[in-house]
Amino acid sequence: MRTTQRRIACFCEATFDAEMPSAADLAQDPEVGELIASGNFGAVTCPACGRRLTPEYPFLLGGVKPVGEIFMVPEADRSAYERSALDYPVGTPGRVVVGFPELAEKVLIAGLGLDDRVVEIMKYYLLTGSRGSADQQEGEDEGPDTDVTVRYRGLEAGRHLFHIVGLKRDEVGVARLADELYRKIAADVETRVAEEPFRDFCVPPWISLRRLTGAAG
Repeated sequence: MRTTQRRIACFCEATFDAEMPSAADLAQDPEVGELIASGNFGAVTCPACGRRLTPEYPFLLGGVKPVGEIFMVPEADRSAYERSALDYPVGTPGRVVVGFPELAEKVLIAGLGLDDRVVEIMKYYLLTGSRGSADQQEGEDEGPDTDVTVRYRGLEAGRHLFHIVGLKRDEVGVARLADELYRKIAADVETRVAEEPFRDFCVPPWISLRRLTGAAG
């Protein structure tokens, strides 16, 4: 894993230098995947107050099958990325993510051998209340709620687990969708992603429903 020394500012107003990850490869550093999944990747401790911090800096993760490379843009740089105004190169990775939570989600999805486009479409159906049926009438959905964030959390008893944040204050909703829905969407995903609204958030490299909702988490 490659690192870069960064100047970290803590909430206690102390500043300190720390080596932060800048690039890694899952094939060569499998423990990186575990750190990302646990939420401990890039975590540092302030020497002044002891607070645990997870500052975000640009990071390139390689060896992610089948997408190859994932480039993480820090959440603070999201607006600049959307405006193509970043002051550092992103390159041509298979995927771009914004923030650590999205990176962890993409690594999980890839590890399960799933198509992240299908997962994002499932999120869309969760937020709009539709089921993605073939006979759904055009205009039936009202569009996703801009204040709600959906995260994919893996498989549980053969069903796809999602956490939904923002429906109720200080509560996390849980949704479990049958694998049958995943397979149904996957069967014609190429057709779906060529049409609205899916082409607005399923075109690489940043495949994310957040492109529509503007959600921060």
